[in-house]
Amino acid sequence: MAKHIKNLADFLKKYTCNSHISNDSMIKSCRCLEGGLKVFCPDIIYIAYISELPDTLPLSEVINLLVIGDKEMPLPFMKENKFNWILCDSSLVTLPGLINLTEEFFHEELTLYQYKEEMISVLGDQDAIKKMLEITYRYIGNPLRVIDSAHNPVVSCWDEDQLDEPQWMDYKKNQIFSQKYNDICSTDYAFQRHMLNSSTPYIMNYPEIYKHRLRILRIRQSHMNIAFVSELEYNRPFTEFNSELLQVFAHFAGIRLCNDTHFYCSYDSPVSEVLLYVLKTQQPNPEKIRLLIKKSGLHFKKYLYFIYITDNELPDSREKMVYICTLLDKFFTGGLTQIIEGKIVILLDSDQCLKSPLEDDRLQNFLQILNANHMFAGVSRAFLDLTHACHAFEQAKKALDLSRQKDCQGHLFFYEDYILEDLAETYLLHNPQVHMVEPGLNLLMEYDRIHGTALMESLTCYLDNQLDLQTASDRLHIHFNTLKYRIQKMKDITGLDLSKIDIIIRVRLSLIVLKVTE
Repeated sequence: MAKHIKNLADFLKKYTCNSHISNDSMIKSCRCLEGGLKVFCPDIIYIAYISELPDTLPLSEVINLLVIGDKEMPLPFMKENKFNWILCDSSLVTLPGLINLTEEFFHEELTLYQYKEEMISVLGDQDAIKKMLEITYRYIGNPLRVIDSAHNPVVSCWDEDQLDEPQWMDYKKNQIFSQKYNDICSTDYAFQRHMLNSSTPYIMNYPEIYKHRLRILRIRQSHMNIAFVSELEYNRPFTEFNSELLQVFAHFAGIRLCNDTHFYCSYDSPVSEVLLYVLKTQQPNPEKIRLLIKKSGLHFKKYLYFIYITDNELPDSREKMVYICTLLDKFFTGGLTQIIEGKIVILLDSDQCLKSPLEDDRLQNFLQILNANHMFAGVSRAFLDLTHACHAFEQAKKALDLSRQKDCQGHLFFYEDYILEDLAETYLLHNPQVHMVEPGLNLLMEYDRIHGTALMESLTCYLDNQLDLQTASDRLHIHFNTLKYRIQKMKDITGLDLSKIDIIIRVRLSLIVLKVTE
């Protein structure tokens, strides 16, 4: 950030009594005024007593002066527009003191340049945010932390394991703000307005719960709050220069986090806060959910669903996701649409508990959007309570994963169709295959091997088509009666009666296990 003479005037405002700045010149250094000097550099500010000013006006176009008032300012210097001058009170500062203060002012500019260089050097590092915060801590000296837009910890930095600030230590341990903090913030309207509209830090002073003041700044990209950085006034008093460093950190952190597809992005909305809270908190507090819903003005129907949308990491992923998210936010009026971990997540509600929360026309339109933009979506089962949101969110993601494992064609997949596959995979993580597969199926596979038949294939097709003989025989390209004969043959070999629901479930699970482990 370039230094100007007005910046210096602000920096020295405790010591100044008057100023005349007709041209806010950029200044790069300071120098004591030497007697007889005729030519002045426009990017240098000259320090002197008024009594040391030359008797005749210099020839230079722009002259910047920092003077101590040991006498009245000469009239020509007051009228001439080519002069920028800052007048300091001789009772408040001496000439050596003024020189030291001005050098400190320019030292900040050098420090800021060095700080930016260090930040740039780690920007591409895998642990960039952690390293950038450590660099910032060396310059600022106060405890720092970064939280994401759902108020979950990202990284923190201070020397001591124990910090004499209970709210910070409690947050570090539980990864959630205290109810006292939430209550105070919810009634601090000045803070809320600042967090929505301002790009400068806000100093929070809550002596009821904090021992120290807190300075907080939002980290933004593409009109979104993606994180917040906080400084605790613990080791050193807050300064304007440290505020400037904090804003530089927010700029670089925004660049880094914006390119991290696993990082949360939040629109400035109470509605988004609901979704982010229930998905990022391992054990959501039902009372907090109720308060967030009330704050956002939401009214859900009986059943809830999650839709998880991805583009399979295409090169233009982020830009496309922002565009599609905006499109779907308008398409799903009344739902919650959010970019999470670089993907689109939609929360929908319904009066009915069905496989799809979308009716036929809307479902077809949604499929057209997915197909046209090469997107893929997984849909959870219906659930009743937002405290179960994380589980339903995983279901929507699993619907996509399981569809890929089965090489399914299409763009929209429902977890409802893959419950048994998920159950089988989960079982096999801790148990051998032999305990899941019906013994009679081993006899059927052996019969196929010896006689060159395809009874296992016919059985799978029959079950995949909901025991519909006509559909299954058409898919197998065999006669209806041929399939009936094969089903009877299967019963004779295995002893399994496929007219009983419990046997059908056991056989279905067995076929899935065999498919997974083949």
